[in-house]
Amino acid sequence: MQKQLLLKGLFATLLAFVFCTACQRKEENRSMYTLRLNLQEGDLPSLHPHDVLVYLRGISASKMLFEGLTRVDAQGKISLAGAESLEISQDRLRYSFVLRDNCWSDGSPVTAYQYERSFKEALSPTSRCLQANLLYMIKNAEAAKAGKVSIDEIGVKALDNKRLVVELAYPSPYLTELLAQPICAPLIDGMEQPKRFNGPFCVDLWERDHLIRLKPNPHFWNKRDVKLQEIDFFMISDQNANFEAYKKGDIDWLGSPLSPLSREQMNHLQNELHQHPIERSFWIYLNTEHPHLSSQKIRQALSLAINRAQITEHIFLGGDPLGKMLPVNLLPVNLFLKPKEDLEEAQRLFAQGLEEMGYTKENFPPFVISYAQQANRKEFAQYLQETWTRAFGIRIELQQQEWNALRANLSKGVFDVCAVFEAAYYKDPLEILERIGQKGPTNHSQWISPEYRKLITSAIFAENTQARLEILGKAEKMLLEEVPIIPVCSDRLLFAHSKGLKGYAFDSLGALDLSYASPE
Repeated sequence: MQKQLLLKGLFATLLAFVFCTACQRKEENRSMYTLRLNLQEGDLPSLHPHDVLVYLRGISASKMLFEGLTRVDAQGKISLAGAESLEISQDRLRYSFVLRDNCWSDGSPVTAYQYERSFKEALSPTSRCLQANLLYMIKNAEAAKAGKVSIDEIGVKALDNKRLVVELAYPSPYLTELLAQPICAPLIDGMEQPKRFNGPFCVDLWERDHLIRLKPNPHFWNKRDVKLQEIDFFMISDQNANFEAYKKGDIDWLGSPLSPLSREQMNHLQNELHQHPIERSFWIYLNTEHPHLSSQKIRQALSLAINRAQITEHIFLGGDPLGKMLPVNLLPVNLFLKPKEDLEEAQRLFAQGLEEMGYTKENFPPFVISYAQQANRKEFAQYLQETWTRAFGIRIELQQQEWNALRANLSKGVFDVCAVFEAAYYKDPLEILERIGQKGPTNHSQWISPEYRKLITSAIFAENTQARLEILGKAEKMLLEEVPIIPVCSDRLLFAHSKGLKGYAFDSLGALDLSYASPE
């Protein structure tokens, strides 16, 4: 009997041990959660924080790999990240940061000199950074980029390993939001492909055009709040295959900003769709350097012929017709402008434009509408082709391009007509409007206007917010009259994800940050 009791006791102990071990393993499996994502637009040419700025998916990945001085949290608020303290001078022209203790993924310390290096490398006249203009509120930044002053005269200086000072040419209330963008991340590996990362994650594996695998950075300052143990980025370009992978549970996120949804997919996912408001505009860029698009009347005619309500109802679900350049919440002026659609006026202007250029409908050169493989882009290009052909009797060709190539061609002005979403890197209408009107990789339409640039300069140095908005309203009206760009609709991010996923964040641009996401 005593032996039986002893065996029963040993069995109970063993059962308890097995149960506890199973629970422990369950918890370990839960802590080892892998998030599987898809970059429908394809692989990234580079993970360098200066190179990713023209790719929304690249900015999203960069936010997990690099820690800027600030970060946008899940509530959309700006919080200190790489910096532990900030002092702003009374005139709001001097920002003094003290860095927190943080390390690169190889264990070496992050220093203020590495942040300084990043700013100066982006603003070097020989840098390949396409968005250096974002930093032009910094003292001497624009002059340094143009080669007019030494790079050492830029208003960014590390006082020692921990202290960094940023001096501005003019007050910018959105500087702290800009500092969360990859362009302001520190650099340790130069302009080559980065091998070390100072953010919550680092690259564990990169199989070109197939997989980027991230793992937690063991030396990250806030590693205790990083819940995910692995993030896999796949590159499934086929929209239907991506949708099937999501339905099977092989992909955890479907929709903006990583893999845009088609109209049919939105209808199918209606009950589980999430949405996030964003001040993003869908614009048609018209290359004004092409002879047949150099005419203001031709450009006006093209704008008047499209039906924005029809586009948002049948092609871009979730958007709203946009009669001005920017959504009202971003630029609250010109509030009563409505989308202009007048076929008779469009045909009259087009005929005048043809006559002024010495063309007829028969000999008017065909232009090409370029589009990427993203959701609904082909349908939109076909809509423009059919609408403009029917309205004006001209020939229009369509050309699909891989997204990376299309974006590069936009920056170089190598296109006729192309439509893309545009949003501000920080919540300021000036950030978008100042890209236009002068030569540069962000002025895709190639439209040059000294008068427009005077308005932009006046807005930069305006004494108060209201005066600034009124000046930007005049600039917006000029764009609506000259039509180097046709505004089509505003947007909101629509997406679905695996059940229970929380803790993700969006910035003003619409980039997704999963650094502190968790499965439940």
